[in-house]
Amino acid sequence: MHNLLRHIKADYIKTKHTPLRIAHLVIPCVMAAVFLAYYAVTPWNAYSKVQAYFQIIGLGYPFLIGTFCAIVAEQESYAGAYQMMLAVADRKSAFISKTTLLIVLGTFSVVLATVLFGTGYYFVLKQHTVRYSFYWIAGLVMVGGSSFLYIWHMFLALRFHKGISVGLGIAESLLSAVLLTGLGDSVWILFPAAWACRFVCSLMYAYSTEQRPVVNCGREMWICGAVTMTALFLYVMWSCRWEGANWNE
Repeated sequence: MHNLLRHIKADYIKTKHTPLRIAHLVIPCVMAAVFLAYYAVTPWNAYSKVQAYFQIIGLGYPFLIGTFCAIVAEQESYAGAYQMMLAVADRKSAFISKTTLLIVLGTFSVVLATVLFGTGYYFVLKQHTVRYSFYWIAGLVMVGGSSFLYIWHMFLALRFHKGISVGLGIAESLLSAVLLTGLGDSVWILFPAAWACRFVCSLMYAYSTEQRPVVNCGREMWICGAVTMTALFLYVMWSCRWEGANWNE
């Protein structure tokens, strides 16, 4: 644990000269401000406004995850062709720390976006469609549903190329939009890119009807957790055997 914390601290320092920090702060602030300003004048249904906001976050999340993972992987590639990760004694911590750091930054960013919006929507616009606690809980649920994508895209960015991670992130965002429709009602659990949106929609429905969220997608939550933990295990096992990217592949 000590080695992991030390690696996370080092990785955070490395982000000083990258757009990661500023992006995780600016994007949620801009999103909340733009949507609140728009919702102040639009005649949409109050429930639909909240649902649309979280769906937009969920749709853009896979693309942002793919981009941020690509930035981290590219930084390590330029800093000695991944030797700072491959040459350390505790290689597992070096690989896990990068994914952990991105998840922590993502948690801060998503919760900030949801809480800022919720504060403005609930207290300024006086729209009490759901309880205020929904907004920060929804942010945490969204990050939890997207944890698998961080592991997946970090693997892609390291093993292959940053373009693979970014390109697949775009495809996943488009796919998650399709799976929000009736076409995805029975198959969305098979596509991790759709988990965040679907879980939050289920949570919102539970809040608006005073039901327990687990009633709506309890089985799916267990599947999400199991798949994420399995992916983390495989990622760690792969990191112990990886010898660096081969650009001729």
